[in-house]
Amino acid sequence: MQTEMAAIMVKNREPYQQAYYPPIPTAATRFMRQFLIWQFIRFWIINFKIFKLLMKSHR
Repeated sequence: MQTEMAAIMVKNREPYQQAYYPPIPTAATRFMRQFLIWQFIRFWIINFKIFKLLMKSHR
């Protein structure tokens, strides 16, 4: 019984398959990560969300 369960749980994976590598960001993704204006906007959006969350908890 235990050997059957062990056989089910262990999956034979070959090394260096595509699933082992992280996805490569697209050119648009790399651009947005480096674009300072977008980073500034995202900074304020995240801060506003945190502020709303804090205000809800202080009622």
